[in-house]
Amino acid sequence: MNALSKARQYVEEFDGNIASFIFSGKPGTGKNHLAAAICNELLLRGKSVLIITVADIMSAMKDTFRNSGTSEEQLLNDLSNVDLLVIDEIGVQTESKYEKVIINQIVDRRSSSKRPTGMLTNSNMEEMTKLLGERVMDRMRLGNSLWVIFNWDSYRSRVTGRKEY
Repeated sequence: MNALSKARQYVEEFDGNIASFIFSGKPGTGKNHLAAAICNELLLRGKSVLIITVADIMSAMKDTFRNSGTSEEQLLNDLSNVDLLVIDEIGVQTESKYEKVIINQIVDRRSSSKRPTGMLTNSNMEEMTKLLGERVMDRMRLGNSLWVIFNWDSYRSRVTGRKEY
């Protein structure tokens, strides 16, 4: 089954399902595009969704320390309570212990409340496990979770004719 078919099946089986997904592959292969399509379809079906980068999560967390009016707890609750949260750029972060703790808290809260999480990454399974830890990766496998490897050439390089590195 190809990535598009898996995404369609994911949407069809979304209600009552705790399955998360990980889309991995080189830049430009359509991970964000397909995740956005899933989110758009779920929005049309009345679900709440959020796509956010790790950098934006960490920036929002830092803002909670500066009297932003939002506490760290409220931000974690907001990220934990949407029907589908998609975290982009996993593996681009600085690999700080704090980032690992925050991602762990988000995934833990979401899995405890039976809400799926999507992750978009350029990393493979071994790199993801090293980066996020076995606990997070184990939670990402709950239910009929998907790991889709986007192992084809970059769309951008095909359009421009330039090879991406």
